[in-house]
Amino acid sequence: MSAAAAAVAVATPTAGGDWTVVRRRGRRRGEAPPTACQPDAPPPLPVTPIPWVPSDPSLDPARVSRLVARAHAAISRVADSRLYRRLLLPDSPLRRRLALLAPARLSLLGVGSFESSPAARLQLALAALLRRDFLPDAASADLFDPVLSAVECAAAAELGFSVPSLDDGCRRRVEEPTLFYMPHCEASLYDALLAANWESPAQLRRVCVLGNSFRRYALQAEDNRSAPAAKAAHVLAARRFAWGERVGETGDLDDEDWFARAFNETSWHFFEVDDDVDLAACIAGGRR
Repeated sequence: MSAAAAAVAVATPTAGGDWTVVRRRGRRRGEAPPTACQPDAPPPLPVTPIPWVPSDPSLDPARVSRLVARAHAAISRVADSRLYRRLLLPDSPLRRRLALLAPARLSLLGVGSFESSPAARLQLALAALLRRDFLPDAASADLFDPVLSAVECAAAAELGFSVPSLDDGCRRRVEEPTLFYMPHCEASLYDALLAANWESPAQLRRVCVLGNSFRRYALQAEDNRSAPAAKAAHVLAARRFAWGERVGETGDLDDEDWFARAFNETSWHFFEVDDDVDLAACIAGGRR
């Protein structure tokens, strides 16, 4: 990383799901936080959408072109992987559930800086392939992370992803069946997404989440009731009716560190909740 990039101050979430300011633009959700304590208490995630602009507003066309080329190389690598070939199996339960959901939109949230992070580029590549192979041609796609630069936004546009101008803190109510790919986000961000769509079983069934295992969060909450996962009431309640499947087994991941880091412990979640389920009662019961 260049000295100029390292000097840029950006917002990135803590393990508890809040925002804190660090001095490294490439830090990503799910990676180790800085060891030094932050002197100021971080502000919470936005409750309502707030205006957002890229962390680095400078736009260099040559950097954009290089980044797009690197993204295409990552797409080719993921497409040729054992992990992705497993997803393409025509008779898999995952393919059947995706066909039933018929997502009309893909949202990649929390991708991080895919210019500086090889793992983030691989995650972006998977999102591009999912859109190409699992969603209809008319489906739309967007991506967002507070750390994105203007160069990354321009590259995303060339790859077919729009970038919103508002930070909604993952509190995004869907209007159409949507596949949310949220690689290695904190439990609070998944919780915010579920809470925004918790009004009825029909609404929740429009959501599919590809991200950290909800089962693993439930185990963390059982082991430590003060852990961040224990505060994610919607994530813990959704475990009762979520169908989950890991993206791949250990043997599907390359030995190289970045490939394993990009996709380890990543799972699909579909919410098979009956119409007569009282979702509000599920949350109240879990809190008691």
